[in-house]
Amino acid sequence: MKTTQQLFTAKDHLVSKDRFKVIWNNDKHWAQTEIPLGTDMSKYYKSDDYASHKNKEKSLADLIYFFIQRIMLRFKMTLIKRHSLGKKLLDYGAGIGNFARYMSKDKYKVIAIEPNPKAMDIAIRKGINVVSCLKKIPTTESFNIITLRHVLEHISRPKKILRELRSRLEKNGKLIIAVPNFNSFDSQYYHAHWAALDVPRHLWHFTTPGIQILMKESGFVMSQKYPLWFDAIYIAYLSEKYLGNNCPLLRGSFIGLISNIKASFSGEYSSLIYVFEKESSFLED
Repeated sequence: MKTTQQLFTAKDHLVSKDRFKVIWNNDKHWAQTEIPLGTDMSKYYKSDDYASHKNKEKSLADLIYFFIQRIMLRFKMTLIKRHSLGKKLLDYGAGIGNFARYMSKDKYKVIAIEPNPKAMDIAIRKGINVVSCLKKIPTTESFNIITLRHVLEHISRPKKILRELRSRLEKNGKLIIAVPNFNSFDSQYYHAHWAALDVPRHLWHFTTPGIQILMKESGFVMSQKYPLWFDAIYIAYLSEKYLGNNCPLLRGSFIGLISNIKASFSGEYSSLIYVFEKESSFLED
């Protein structure tokens, strides 16, 4: 059996309308978006409709996104409190800083990292302590909690970044990662039209076995995982919208509900939050 094989081509619905190959890796149990050499990735983020950089509600999709976001902020805070007694938090890939600001209000000492200048400027205006990269944070600074919320799939060299983050995580600290699940029902149902593919911005499309392989190679072990129920409905709604179907919210809500029901038995929710700890026996290469 070949190590890699092309699954399909997927369309960038958000910015360029370009198509990209999605390649499955049998050894790693994940898929990868094939990016032509020399591609300027920054141009694919230049859209007022890019979700994590939005600051205003302008459409039905925006209303749904911000409604879900408000609910999930409280859920994520509860999850963090469950897994950590400390209050030093690094939010890697903070977008416009909504999560960082929410946690700061609960007396967390938050440092945010956001490389996009426009999103970073909005976060700064919200009073967030935000920098463009990890190197801008003193090496003496360590954290009880590091979060990557729908960020890992965007990183071109994830193992390198994860190992750098590991060096900033305290001994009993937790790394919390949220990513779409390539093995979910809605992923299989929509196939190349699954909105969570979000090519070419999403470079990686993880399964649970796949992300465990990556994290083990980066010096982490999984301690827990949690479902993100609302993601199935939102992603299915966007997928229906991209397909040009009538009543996308109604149809998407139905498919999202089916996805969640099936996942209640299989564990394969549309998106998952993973909690990782340092692997004590890990040796750097």
